[in-house]
Amino acid sequence: MHTVEPGDPETHSKDLVAENLEQLRKIFPSAFTEGKVDFDVLRELLGDAVDDGDEKFGLTWFGKRNARRIALKPSTGTILPRPEESVNWDTTQNVMIEGDNLEVLKLLQKSYANKVKLIYIDPPYNTGKDFIYPDSFQDSIKNYLDLTGQTGSDGGRLSSNSETSGRYHSAWLDMMYPRLTLARNLLKDDGAVFVSIDDHEVHNLRTVMDEIFGPENFVNAIIWQKVYSPKNSARHFSEDHDYLLVYARNADKWTPGLLPRTAEQDAAYKNPDNDPRGPWKAGDLSARNYYSKGTYSITTPSGRVISGPPPGTYWRYSEQTMHEMDADGRIWWGHDGNNSPAVKRFLSEVKQGRVPQTFWPYSEVGHNQDAKKELLQRVQFATSDSVFDTPKPTKLLRRVLTVATETTEGDIVLDFFAGSGTMGDAVMQANAEDGGNRRFVLVQIPEPTGFDDFSSVSEITRARLRSAGEAVTGAGSGCDAGFRSFSLGEGNIVRWDTSRPDFEQQAFEHIDNVRAGRSEQDVLFELLLSQGLDLASATDVRAFAGIHVFATGGGLLFACLPAAGAITKGNTEEIAQGIIAWRDELKPEADVTVFLKDVAFADDVAKANFVAILEQHESPFVVKSL
Repeated sequence: MHTVEPGDPETHSKDLVAENLEQLRKIFPSAFTEGKVDFDVLRELLGDAVDDGDEKFGLTWFGKRNARRIALKPSTGTILPRPEESVNWDTTQNVMIEGDNLEVLKLLQKSYANKVKLIYIDPPYNTGKDFIYPDSFQDSIKNYLDLTGQTGSDGGRLSSNSETSGRYHSAWLDMMYPRLTLARNLLKDDGAVFVSIDDHEVHNLRTVMDEIFGPENFVNAIIWQKVYSPKNSARHFSEDHDYLLVYARNADKWTPGLLPRTAEQDAAYKNPDNDPRGPWKAGDLSARNYYSKGTYSITTPSGRVISGPPPGTYWRYSEQTMHEMDADGRIWWGHDGNNSPAVKRFLSEVKQGRVPQTFWPYSEVGHNQDAKKELLQRVQFATSDSVFDTPKPTKLLRRVLTVATETTEGDIVLDFFAGSGTMGDAVMQANAEDGGNRRFVLVQIPEPTGFDDFSSVSEITRARLRSAGEAVTGAGSGCDAGFRSFSLGEGNIVRWDTSRPDFEQQAFEHIDNVRAGRSEQDVLFELLLSQGLDLASATDVRAFAGIHVFATGGGLLFACLPAAGAITKGNTEEIAQGIIAWRDELKPEADVTVFLKDVAFADDVAKANFVAILEQHESPFVVKSL
């Protein structure tokens, strides 16, 4: 049995530095000496690809180096389940997490790496006003709790981003850089990220995303017409648009989905000759590119001889192919059979959709006023002043879902600046309409609103998700209309603090090393994340000899987490055999890990017997104690 110690993988989020080093070691093992990177050797191996010059193309700002380090620093926090705030906890695959998205993204690195199909974010635009984000990362979880008033204080200060601070752009980039870095790790190879942004930072954001995702993975900058009437009070121009920057994890593997065809497009197809294959549209048979078999004369059905294609062009098909197409009724000669030939392109044979364009008008995807009305329909505010200034319409995000997700693949959609929860609403609507099974993971910091009806933005997020679920259920849809609610917090297991001089007091506190107020389920979900399992994983609990045992991940993880001294020589075998039988029933396809609380054993004999039964089974367990 392995006792989990500080520094073990179970005590923090994924160590990205260690992972980067391991990947580098696999590619260039000779660049390592006594476990360290030998940069002289690495430069030799990379040859001319190394740029040692002082002047390089790119964007730099005060704090960029620290922003990069922040992304790599593991989190020691956890994500706590909140079933009482959830809808359909036992069956839903959707997740909503309340917390600082930087810490949450770190905690999701094991469970969601390379699994997210679409990331959409609508970050706070850099308008010179205040926006919440942690100022200090010395103790990021504590800083977050202070900032949001969860430690008995009135809450920490907001981070001023006014132009007078001298760091107007830098502070915003400090906030965005580590989050985008972590987000990229979560995308599938054929996944993409869409970021809403305005003119204030689109140029800087584009450069930063080029650095993080690679310029070769830039797809497009979409223009969204966000207002339906010009602002005549504008000093210079009426700002009628925002952007959506689109980057793929791997542009060679990402292909946008087609949009539904319009009635106007289909109206161009007619059937003047009553062809049984249906409506068709005439297409030009001549082409400008040289084709060696594309110069020959043609005789029309009326007997008129056409000496060849128009000057400077060639027939698209060879003479033999032309005859075959004519015999198949695919050539149109006009009503009197005397016209120059045209190819019949049948509606039934064209792409059943249209390629997305880079201009999205409000007539197709909505505008800001639509978004405000939608929010008021979903959430009952005591005053209209509670409404967000610039929410996004669900029609806009439905368009993003159409372009970037599959209907039946169970695609995961992540929005870590969830705001009022528009993306969750849009996912439910899309699934209800097309029968899809997309899933969402939303993250929103509990930013204070200053209002009594909803004290934080994350409360509004949950309220909207509940209302959206009720709407699709009320309309008769059988889609997933629930969500699991979680919140960011300090780790559940209190570790021994070697810096404290009060050893006796600390020893007394460690009689049960679970943080005060935390439940067995709280600890279970921290272990679930540490093992890289999905937050929506089904969990079950059974009692053996009166002691609760949890199973999750299809039997990949078991946890027995009772109070101190609960496991004795008398009940050890029944509990251990219960776990074995349960594992055999679930038939997991990989190694099974069992977590036990060290203090749960009444004595060393009970512990030794328990572990021996599990480890000596014909399919031994990996046993770890907390």
